[in-house]
Amino acid sequence: MSSFISDNRAVVEPHADMPAMALAVVGFIVFIAVMSQAYGAFQNKAFIAENYQDAANLAEKLSRDASLTGSLRPDVIDAAKLEELGNDPQELMKKYGAHYNFVLKVEVDTVSRKYTKIIKDPDISESKYGVSSSIPVTVRLNEAQELPGMLTVKIWRK
Repeated sequence: MSSFISDNRAVVEPHADMPAMALAVVGFIVFIAVMSQAYGAFQNKAFIAENYQDAANLAEKLSRDASLTGSLRPDVIDAAKLEELGNDPQELMKKYGAHYNFVLKVEVDTVSRKYTKIIKDPDISESKYGVSSSIPVTVRLNEAQELPGMLTVKIWRK
């Protein structure tokens, strides 16, 4: 038995440590992948926490903007003006899109009628990561019909 331990003629195979090294490398790569996913999720959550109030303020400003409301009542969003603005949103995007890209969505959903208008810059693709804020508004669909609705603003980094 002692001759086996003290035998100097033993042969060491050169590739015996390759599986252990491969497992260590794979483990390191998985660790880096998990850490990068966690950091990305943290960055997105931090953006939401930091910028939610900006989205809420932008929604409030847009709900009172003269290009969306009628001249008779500045607290009511006019669907006809929304349709006009949807054809050429560049002026609105320049006016409010200095720090963030954004999408504006106005929805009216009742039993008798559903109206949705989305206004966005056609030159900019919408990001799936961002922060949204919604506020209740009144929408004038025509001269005889004003219904409650929601104005939603989604902002994301430029």
